[in-house]
Amino acid sequence: MNAREHQKRYIDAVKSLPRNRNGIDVESDVYKMLQDYEKPISEPKQSGSFRYLQGMLEAGENGEKLDKLSNPRNIKSPVSKLGGAMSGLQMLPECTRCGNGIVGTIVKARDKLYHPECFMCDDCGLNLKQRGYFFIEEQLYCETHAKERVKPPEGYDVVAVYPNAKVELV
Repeated sequence: MNAREHQKRYIDAVKSLPRNRNGIDVESDVYKMLQDYEKPISEPKQSGSFRYLQGMLEAGENGEKLDKLSNPRNIKSPVSKLGGAMSGLQMLPECTRCGNGIVGTIVKARDKLYHPECFMCDDCGLNLKQRGYFFIEEQLYCETHAKERVKPPEGYDVVAVYPNAKVELV
């Protein structure tokens, strides 16, 4: 059998396949799977923080949930709803440094909460993430500025001791 005869047999075989008027193979497994598609039994899972924020966005001006079946003409545009959403941010944990609500990663040190970018030395602004930090009189400092603020008794030096560090008494 030469190539031309092989090609003719292939074309005849393809033409004999059951197809609808759009040329789709209705006996194909993929076609059957798409026709038998059912909705998933459960809704996709969402994180708790996403559901919390979604609830805030859906809340009306007075904090009550909007009726989803209400007349669409009564729904305000997102621009006018911004004030309502901003009042909802007051329910979020508040950053000790800037006073704004914290969404996402929270840094907690001595029962105070910070945005990751707000967790910095009160003197030099050095970000204290992955560094040692010190609270002196309710202020947050890097090691350098903490040592400047602490006056040890005469004849002693200030030494920072980190948790889980091995300390030898001399």
